Amino acid sequence: MRAATLTDDVGSGDGLDVALDARRRIAQTEAAQYDALLGYLADTAGTPLARAGGVNEWTRYGGSGTPSVSEYAACEVGPALGLSASGGRDLIADALDLTYRLPQLFACLHEGSVDAWRIRKVARKTRRFTIAQAGDADRRLAAANVDGTPLIARVGMGRVQQILDQIRIVEDPDDAENQRTENSARRSVSIWPDDGLARISGSLSLDDGERLDQRLDQIVESLRFLGDNRPHGILRSVALGMLDEPDSLDDLYHQVAAARRGSGGGTDADADDSYADQSADEPGDGGSPERARRARRSGSRHTVLYVHFDRCWGTWSLEDVGAITRSEALEILGHSHITVKPVIDLETSISATGYVAPPRLKEQLALMNAGTCTFPHCNRPARIGDYDHIINHREGGTTDTRNGHRLCRYHHRAKTFTAWTVQSPAPGIWLWQSPAGRTYLVTGGTTTKLPGQISRTAQAKRKHDAA
Repeated sequence: MRAATLTDDVGSGDGLDVALDARRRIAQTEAAQYDALLGYLADTAGTPLARAGGVNEWTRYGGSGTPSVSEYAACEVGPALGLSASGGRDLIADALDLTYRLPQLFACLHEGSVDAWRIRKVARKTRRFTIAQAGDADRRLAAANVDGTPLIARVGMGRVQQILDQIRIVEDPDDAENQRTENSARRSVSIWPDDGLARISGSLSLDDGERLDQRLDQIVESLRFLGDNRPHGILRSVALGMLDEPDSLDDLYHQVAAARRGSGGGTDADADDSYADQSADEPGDGGSPERARRARRSGSRHTVLYVHFDRCWGTWSLEDVGAITRSEALEILGHSHITVKPVIDLETSISATGYVAPPRLKEQLALMNAGTCTFPHCNRPARIGDYDHIINHREGGTTDTRNGHRLCRYHHRAKTFTAWTVQSPAPGIWLWQSPAGRTYLVTGGTTTKLPGQISRTAQAKRKHDAA
C-alpha cells in the first residue's frame, strides 16, 4: 500500500517517516490551539459577560500563579470545541498551566518534540504543586539529550510519575500524607454500561479495598468448591455481583456447608452455619432457615426501570444501557420486586398552572435529549438538573412540556445570567445561540454546530438589550 504524502518536506522517507512528521505537526498544531485559546481568554478578560443582576464568578482553573478566568468565558469554550463543560475547563486549565507554570515543556510542544497528551498529563499531575515544584518538574522533564529530545519523550509515564513524586516528597515531606487524606475524601465508584457488561471504576480506602479483595477471593473459593471451574477473573466478577444479594451469599455458604458435611469434612465454619440455623429455628419462633431466608427476601430492593420502544427499529431499550434482549431484562428483573408505573409519552404535553413544575413534567423532560442536559455538548444527567422555563415565567412563559427543559446547574446559571439564548421549535429540539453568536442544534443527546445565527425571539432580544 502506497503511503499518502502528508507533507512536502519529508523527502524520500518511507511511510513511517511520513507518520513521524505528521505526529510532529499535530503537536505543533495542538500548541497553536492552546495559544489561540489563551488569546481568546485574554480578549474577554475585561468584557462584562454577565447581564444586569448576574454574578460573574472568576475561577482559577489552573495551578497557583495562573490567572483566574470568567466562568462564562469558559462556558463558551466547551460547545465551540465540541467538549463537555468539564472538558472545556480541563483544556483551559492545562493551557494556563503550560503557559505560566511549565513554559519549557510548552516550548517542547511548539517544537513538536513531544505529544500533547503527555504534556497535558504533567499539567494535571502538577496542578497542586507550588510554583517552585512545578518549575523543578518543568526543568527536569524538558531536559534534552544530544539529539534534542526532551526527557518526557524518552521515558514512560510511570517514570514521569516517579520524578514528580520525588519532587513532591523532597520539597514537602508532609504533602504525601495530606494528599492521602484528600484522596480519601474524594472516594467514589462509578458503574456504566458497555456492550452488555457493566464497567466499574472507582476508589476505596486502602483497608476497605483489602477487605473487599479478600472477600471476593473467599467467595471464589466457595464457588470453586462447588465445582464452578470458570476462569478466576469471571468468578471474581460473579462474586462482586453476589455482594449485592446477601440471600445468594447465604445460599452459597449453606450449600458449601452441606457439601462439607456430606463429605465428612466438617469445619468450624460449619459450626457457625449450624448455629445460624438453630438461632433461626428457636422454640416458639416456628421458623426455619428457609423461612428466615424468605423473610429476608421480603425486604429485597425495588428497581425502577425506564424501558423505551423505538418505533423506527422496533426494539426496546433500557435507559442508560441501550437496547436489551429479553434474557437481559429477565436477569435484571429477577433480583428485585417489580413495580409497573404509567408510561410517560414524550410526545404528550404536560402542563401546570403555577411556576413550579410537577414531578411528572420534570420526569418527562428528564427523559428527553437522551437523558442529558440540553446545553450544547453537555453530558450531565438531566435527572439531577434544574427545570428551566425557555421563556421566563414572569414574561408569560408557561410551565409545560413545550416551554420547559432540564439544565444542569452550571448551564442554567449561564442561560439565566448571560446572553446565551435557547429556542425549542419542536418537542425534543433546542436551538442555542452563544453570546459570541455561535449557534447549536441539540436533539436526541447530540449537538450539531450550525452556520450563521438563528433569528432572535422577542424574549431573546429583551435579554440581549438588558445585557
